[in-house]
Amino acid sequence: MTWKARALLAAFAAMLLSLEAQGQSAAIVDINASSDAEHFDALRLRTGALFRFASPFQYAGVVAQTTHYDQSGWHRDAPAVLFLWRNQRRDTLAGTIAEGGLVHVAGRTRLIGDATWSLRPTAHTGIELLAAGDLVETRRALDRATAYTLLGISAEQQLSERLTIIGLAGYQHVTDGNARVHFRGRLIWLLVPEQGITAQLRVRQYHSQQLDVDDAYFNPRRYREWQAGLAIRKRYAGWLWSGTLAAGREEIDSGVQHTTKLAELRAEGTLVKDAHIVVHASYNRSAGFAASEGYWYRVVGVNVIVPF
Repeated sequence: MTWKARALLAAFAAMLLSLEAQGQSAAIVDINASSDAEHFDALRLRTGALFRFASPFQYAGVVAQTTHYDQSGWHRDAPAVLFLWRNQRRDTLAGTIAEGGLVHVAGRTRLIGDATWSLRPTAHTGIELLAAGDLVETRRALDRATAYTLLGISAEQQLSERLTIIGLAGYQHVTDGNARVHFRGRLIWLLVPEQGITAQLRVRQYHSQQLDVDDAYFNPRRYREWQAGLAIRKRYAGWLWSGTLAAGREEIDSGVQHTTKLAELRAEGTLVKDAHIVVHASYNRSAGFAASEGYWYRVVGVNVIVPF
């Protein structure tokens, strides 16, 4: 382990010692599983403790994590330790949610994390600053400990009582020297207000600056996709339910075109003894890690926070 890694872990320990004496604590368990059409499977297990716990929207803590990757007899494990921080308003989610730490894979240690700072300057305007870093999750990329970082900014504007537009621009750098510029947009029409149903149009594209990545991951020079669909966000029986059904088309390098599909479901609520649980599942039929027409990937997961 490098001196930078040791210094970061020491800082985590010092911070947790100062937090432990402040407020309520909670245990956290997170399980996330994914698979795709090429039989690449990933299982991530995460557990730890939250300190200064006020609610599922205000806490700090630390977790230990391990991810097991498997494909046709090949396998690799990636243990990690991360610090968590969340301080957001429950109604608007304005504030900060972040996690950051170290992961070890293929004999190398990488910095990973995910952070979003949200600001609501007016009731109809939102701004987000984004930062993320993680491993590139393909067999060849993991064998090389390839990782990426992403910086971005997102803006949201409610144009009328029912119409909202969102735009995002981001820059992604990969440790193999590749870089991508990302643009995304979303147009949201509140279709049935009393049921929380919206009609949405989503577009995204990115441009890769380096083409030769030795087939380590899906890397077209230019990728474009649009999708249209319906989404719902509604509180029912004490739980917050959200879901999306969408379909569209993708274009790879101004030539190859495929139909894309998306299905997402998320439920968030409280069980016995104030245990907070989030369950999510998604199915995506698009070129996430391969360019074949029948490529798909799916994700299921559960997150539980239990105060004590």
